Amino acid sequence: MIKAGKLTIVASGPKDAYDMVLPYLESIGRGVSYVGDGELSRIAKICHNVLLGVTIQTLAEITVLANKVGMPRHAFLEFINSSVMGSMFSRYKTPALVNLDFHVTFTPELLRKDLDLGLSAGREHGVPMPLASLTRDMVQTLIGNGFADQDFSTLVMLEARASGVELKPENVPVGDGLS
Repeated sequence: MIKAGKLTIVASGPKDAYDMVLPYLESIGRGVSYVGDGELSRIAKICHNVLLGVTIQTLAEITVLANKVGMPRHAFLEFINSSVMGSMFSRYKTPALVNLDFHVTFTPELLRKDLDLGLSAGREHGVPMPLASLTRDMVQTLIGNGFADQDFSTLVMLEARASGVELKPENVPVGDGLS
């Protein structure tokens, strides 16, 4: 993300300290967000990674569904990425979902840790998080099926297996949205 100039930064703490370092933060990222005092940036990052988990699980499910009914994954994801539902993240994970290019960017174990932290914060503050809980279970299943040291986007392989689909790389050039 840094090389592509797409790094986003979340910061918290004393506002005067933030104001002082803001020009330096802006020089290494495309977006800098100040979320308040204390350790609020830690909670923002946990919430971000809970969304990451729920989003990749949803992408795995809908991509396998579209593929199982006969749609090439690259065509489906081109549609999603061009629609209002497309995002930098969906474009970034398209090579993994289409060509099964699972170079490790974030492991299932790290994702599980952040999901656990998010669920713990939800319990502590009385916020029900049923989707995060289900996603945490799927990530745990992924780990239990031997994918612990691979990229978290291998959730698509677990979804395919559960759906009776054998995925093969489509070997289609697709962009990752970073260049």
